[in-house]
Amino acid sequence: MKTLIRWSLTLGILINPLTNLNFIQPAAVVALPQREIVEFLSGVPVYSLLDQQGLPIGRQLDDGSVITPVFMSRNEAQAFLRELKEINSQTADSYRIQILPLSRIYEIARDTSTNSSRLFLDYIPSAQELRTARELVTEKGQKYPGDVPLYLAKLESDQSYLTIKQEDQEVVPIFFEKATIDRWIETVSQTRPELGQDISINVISLSSLIANLENNDNALLRSLRFWPSQEMMKIIRSNSENQLQ
Repeated sequence: MKTLIRWSLTLGILINPLTNLNFIQPAAVVALPQREIVEFLSGVPVYSLLDQQGLPIGRQLDDGSVITPVFMSRNEAQAFLRELKEINSQTADSYRIQILPLSRIYEIARDTSTNSSRLFLDYIPSAQELRTARELVTEKGQKYPGDVPLYLAKLESDQSYLTIKQEDQEVVPIFFEKATIDRWIETVSQTRPELGQDISINVISLSSLIANLENNDNALLRSLRFWPSQEMMKIIRSNSENQLQ
């Protein structure tokens, strides 16, 4: 399915993101502070189509709100731009693909939204990961209707999430790639063979996770850490090398 077509079909997910929530449903409490959400998202590089003023491309909805695509893969962003060029080359020429931290595009959406008009972010996954997530969820007799899939490792016996130690803190890694979490689980199983058959993979969507962060505050949410995809890792390493030069 072409990116532009898929973009139009995912509008409902952004308008009502909580419908896909299958991650955690604690009792309502004070939401996670915005500054902590921004910090949490800052380590995730994404691709956006920006004009000369630095504003993202958008599509206006009937209620006056605007929706803009946020790409996890450069290939998906390039495919979108190529399709746009076929439809309207003049519009396409006024935009460029730009790498941004997810926190930046999240802040743009928050700062430009008002009570009467909102900027929604439509998270566009890589086609491969979307297929993989759907296959994994289908095997469990469920359906994955979400956007960018995220993977977490869970113990079936007590429904707890597997953690790693990071700076003397136990954190729950969230993976952007199925292949990466598979390798991690294999390493864990070699170290702790008694856990091997007890580990399962949960799939959640990025929009559902962000909706959780915006509406809840609890120990589990505060322990989450993103594990970058291979493409993201290359971007992070490249930026680190440039800063050292």
